[in-house]
Amino acid sequence: MPQQKTTMKTLHLICNAHIDPVWQWDWEEGAAEAVSTFRIAAAFAQEFDAFVFNHNEALLYRWIEEYEPPLFAQIQALVRDGKWHIMGGWYLQPDCNLPSGESFVRQILLGRRYFQEKFGVEPRTAINFDPFGHSRGLVQILAKSG
Repeated sequence: MPQQKTTMKTLHLICNAHIDPVWQWDWEEGAAEAVSTFRIAAAFAQEFDAFVFNHNEALLYRWIEEYEPPLFAQIQALVRDGKWHIMGGWYLQPDCNLPSGESFVRQILLGRRYFQEKFGVEPRTAINFDPFGHSRGLVQILAKSG
């Protein structure tokens, strides 16, 4: 019987927290959930060498900046150190069935502008968890947005 060649593969687990900050909560509850989640993620990123947290949604970062400035500074340092990856670039993750192309573009512009200003990064990873579908034109909008 011939021997099979074994190929080693690398598996990457993407750590992200899907937070719908104003769907079933008042915005204050959504902000509190963002603070709690980001605090835990920052602690894990500092404790475990291989742990890298990923998140989008500029609005959540703005809440952290406003309500927990020390945590915000810690996240900025983690971004610089490659331990926290800003992806997506949305201001707030949109529902992708009904919005117009213009609303997607504005979401991206606002989100990317915020992340560039506060973290010195332009998100290059397209992401949209739990969108209830996608518009046909979204791929072109994301590609032209970088």
